[in-house]
Amino acid sequence: MQPRQIYILTLMSAFLLISVMSFLFYLGNKLLIESALIEAAEEIKIEGTTAHLWFEEIMSGDSTESIDGVWKDIDDADWYAKAMLDGGENAEGTYFPLQDPQLRASIVAVRKALAEFKKIAVNRYNNFSDAVPGSEIDSQFDAVFLDFIKQAENVERMIKIRIHREYNQYRYLSIFLIFVSTILSFVLSSFLFKREKNRTKLFESLREAKQAIEEKNFKLDYMAHYDALTGLPNRVLFLDRLEQTIVHAMRKQFSVALLFIDLDHFKAVNDQYGHQQGDQLLKQVSQRLRNCIREEDSAVRISGDEFIIILGDMADINSAIKVSNSIAAEVMKKLQEPYDLDGSIIHISASTGVALYPDDGSNAEILIKHADAAMYHAKSLGKNNIQFFSSELNRQAQRQLEIEHNLRTAIEEDQFILHYHPQWQLNSGKISGLEVLVRWQHPEQGMIFPDEFIPVAESCGLIQQLDLLIVSKAFHQLKSWNMTGFDFGCMAINISPICFCRADFFNNIQNLISDIGVDAGSIELEITESVLVNNVKQSQQLLLDLHRLGLRIAIDDFGTGYSSMSYLKDFVIDTLKIDRSFVSEYNQSKTSSVVLKNMINLGIDLGLDVVAEGIETIEQETYLKDLNCSIGQGFLLTKPLPAQELENFLTAKLADNIINIASKQV
Repeated sequence: MQPRQIYILTLMSAFLLISVMSFLFYLGNKLLIESALIEAAEEIKIEGTTAHLWFEEIMSGDSTESIDGVWKDIDDADWYAKAMLDGGENAEGTYFPLQDPQLRASIVAVRKALAEFKKIAVNRYNNFSDAVPGSEIDSQFDAVFLDFIKQAENVERMIKIRIHREYNQYRYLSIFLIFVSTILSFVLSSFLFKREKNRTKLFESLREAKQAIEEKNFKLDYMAHYDALTGLPNRVLFLDRLEQTIVHAMRKQFSVALLFIDLDHFKAVNDQYGHQQGDQLLKQVSQRLRNCIREEDSAVRISGDEFIIILGDMADINSAIKVSNSIAAEVMKKLQEPYDLDGSIIHISASTGVALYPDDGSNAEILIKHADAAMYHAKSLGKNNIQFFSSELNRQAQRQLEIEHNLRTAIEEDQFILHYHPQWQLNSGKISGLEVLVRWQHPEQGMIFPDEFIPVAESCGLIQQLDLLIVSKAFHQLKSWNMTGFDFGCMAINISPICFCRADFFNNIQNLISDIGVDAGSIELEITESVLVNNVKQSQQLLLDLHRLGLRIAIDDFGTGYSSMSYLKDFVIDTLKIDRSFVSEYNQSKTSSVVLKNMINLGIDLGLDVVAEGIETIEQETYLKDLNCSIGQGFLLTKPLPAQELENFLTAKLADNIINIASKQV
């Protein structure tokens, strides 16, 4: 071949190589630019998922997070979507606008889904009390979030397909370049060697970028479907698994059991030991739940201290009842075992509600709702027990919703009246005190008793307002009686455990006594045993402060709670109130008789006043008197009465010389 031909061939080869190199350089730069678009798509999912996670934490009661952070995460996600459409620049890089009409339409859909997600989140946050698990707004919130994730994943998928296609094109052209280089003259070999070296670097860069994308996708998938604290599936994955389990059960005609588990007194652990210790407790609880279930079952954390176990693949309802009973009992047993939180040993329990498919519901939403109702029923029965859903529970749940809806208005309009139940000295018959009992005088439904509305007030966060209203009304009545010359002894007022454990409880009581001007020595606060046992250090200090203020303290329903007699020595207490069940059963059960006698003797030996509740017959009064019980309370004397009726009753009794009033009317 002539030098001129060689020269021409060399020029043509060089031109061809330069052309191919230019095109490869263009494709390489394009791939790098579009890699930034993948990062933008990932940031949309990360920011949206983070907003969802923090929002759920805030809705479950976590006060350490700010709702403004949630809105910022949503706005940041929207910024990345807008940058993909119109271009933009931030600290992480520069983003060029996409020109592909299909991709642009998908990104517009992402922004629309994100806007709907924020709209529903704002609505749910503004309607906090209605957004309970299983509610319509709660389900709508999860559905909108899933739609957003779906749209964001679609954009990411389209970009990845596009990059993959261009990556293949780039690879084929590179192979072509290698083939051509074998034919070219030795003159071009040096240049091709250098270009090959650059090509290898570019491939390595793309490989690293692909690996980084896969790692981020794995992290995003984990964040979207698993609880960051416990490692259990979260609410999103739970709903998906439950739907699949129900579909499978429907196809095979199997049964499914849903166990809704709520830890008892978890807030007290957070308050006493701090949120870090509370998180440790949740991790240990999660591990114990994993150890209790079968391999095919799922344990999930849906919020705060609430967990759900899905039990599937059970042949029929009888099998479902048997298996769920067995696992729920094992869960209850394991969760009661001591927890070591950095040297602090604590004990908790759990309340469990069970709903069964298909008897208790044909879809996930209804099953969750009914399991939740069964769990709250377990709470109302004293906690630390297992309850199955029933139609009666559904009726009660509807009734509770109705009461909750009207309760706030009732407090604002003070629709409550107080009744007073006298206590008398069994030896002399003199009135020694009164117990304050509240009634809700509903304008349409009439009289509603406290066992209906007090648990609802505690569950919906209105109990503090209601307790303070009752205490204030009782103090005013006590002041009125004192001013008119009546002295019925000590006035006993029941205090909700929730209010008693609040940091502002002492100041609230102290301010009411000072503002109304009543004698603290004429007031006795009644609390339950569980309050003392669950918050030992806090309760000890609070009882001391209340005693210094002059108030008396009574343990109500003694014998029905923890009944660990040792705790009595650790607290400053004035009165033991023996539960009515022991009084009514003393002559029917030798055990009840022995326990009753020992509780009275214990109170006497500790120098406490002992009040026996539920005295309805003269025989019961005589028996208690023989046991040296000092004070009685019950229908034998009278039912609870409003203030004016009580005055008339006691005055008439005085005239008949049946009982004596400690201080006659002036």
